[in-house]
Amino acid sequence: MSRRQLFWAGAFGSLLLSLSLNLSVGAGAIGPGTVFDAIFRFDPETYEHFVVLYQRVPRALIALQVGATMACAGAVLQGLTRNPLAAPATLGISAGATVAVLIGVYLFDLGMQAQGLSALAGGLLGFLCCLAVARLVARARDPQGLTLILSGALVSMLLFGIANALLLSDPSRRTDFLAWVTGNINHFYADRLAMFWWIGALALLLLLILARPLTLITIGAEKAAAAGVNVPVVTGAALIAVAFAASSSVAICGPVAFIGLVVPHIVRPFVGGAFGLILPAAAVTGAVVCLLADLFARTAFAPYLLHTGLVMDLLGGAVFILIVKRRYLTARTRRPA
Repeated sequence: MSRRQLFWAGAFGSLLLSLSLNLSVGAGAIGPGTVFDAIFRFDPETYEHFVVLYQRVPRALIALQVGATMACAGAVLQGLTRNPLAAPATLGISAGATVAVLIGVYLFDLGMQAQGLSALAGGLLGFLCCLAVARLVARARDPQGLTLILSGALVSMLLFGIANALLLSDPSRRTDFLAWVTGNINHFYADRLAMFWWIGALALLLLLILARPLTLITIGAEKAAAAGVNVPVVTGAALIAVAFAASSSVAICGPVAFIGLVVPHIVRPFVGGAFGLILPAAAVTGAVVCLLADLFARTAFAPYLLHTGLVMDLLGGAVFILIVKRRYLTARTRRPA
């Protein structure tokens, strides 16, 4: 069995295992048979069936959606920008979607459906602001792309500062969004999942359709154009799809950061650089990582619960440091004088 086949076997096996654990493990352990009965033979008089169907299943579905969309978004961003630090959380998309939802709620009292639309607009606007700042400070003279990441960090800090100011401005509403703004996979957001999941699904479908031309673009824009690829149109469509995919996840449960940063680095050594393989691999692996992070958040300090976003921040922060050290600091020390 080849290395790639081993990866796929391990990825799907890990997905089934992490999903089973997510449904079975919690404040009270529930056996696989009871989980199966709760899903396919629901008994309204059985307490465990209610726990599985109305608490654990929604959490698992949210984790699947968030993990898959964020991981694929990060893979495309890293490929198109040729920067290993690119991700929705580092390029202003997550922060833009977050602050747009809060502005819509606090200033315009928007309903849930309108909040989703504002998240899409905010995520795209946050990314455009990041690109504008990077261009303003002469990204062309930064071949390693560090300016782009620093611009994303600056824009994200500014936007999250606005988000925190909005939360502090209305204490009566603060409790409704305080958990959401940190990235909280919770069954309370099942209605949001039902309303916005299809946006991320359509965005991922578009990225899969564009997988081949995107792969050609990452090899070289001139070679892609010579092969008949409309580089500006494909790049623009892919970036919009990325912004919508990540923003739909933020609209559901808030900014669960760094999945888009970590997962592409996990899958790329196994499946190579072609997006036709990277995107499915990232979707499956991202779902596994998010399911395990949510399981850790629920059980590690029981009976206390952590927010999944905090767990991902710890993991992503460590990976961020390693990538910066490897790509920027080590590269500089090795560069000849």
